[in-house]
Amino acid sequence: MDVILVIVATLLIISGVLVSVRLALGPTTLDRGVALDALVAVVMAGVGVWTAAERVPYYLPVLLVLSFLGFTGSVGIARFMALRDEAGGENIDEDGAERTESPEHASGTVAGTDGSVDDPGRAL
Repeated sequence: MDVILVIVATLLIISGVLVSVRLALGPTTLDRGVALDALVAVVMAGVGVWTAAERVPYYLPVLLVLSFLGFTGSVGIARFMALRDEAGGENIDEDGAERTESPEHASGTVAGTDGSVDDPGRAL
């Protein structure tokens, strides 16, 4: 049992360090949000392992609170990102260049349509 506990604790520490590096480096807000959610999951796993190893149920409410905080944090970050996208936040291509308009509106028309309102796929 002690060997398994040491192995699990070592893996949790390694994953905690790796997730902390991702949290620090980013590069985007979503990367940091996912890393923060993963860090909460690692802490929850650590508390769960500690609770099982010590055979005391006193820390189970802590797991419940941590799971609630992780969930609300993830939902909050997703909502913030959705609101930022609606407000015209960072509009950056994959290569890092900022774009001013979406690709389908770059030429003024959408490919495959003739501009009719009733049936966009049918020419009048």
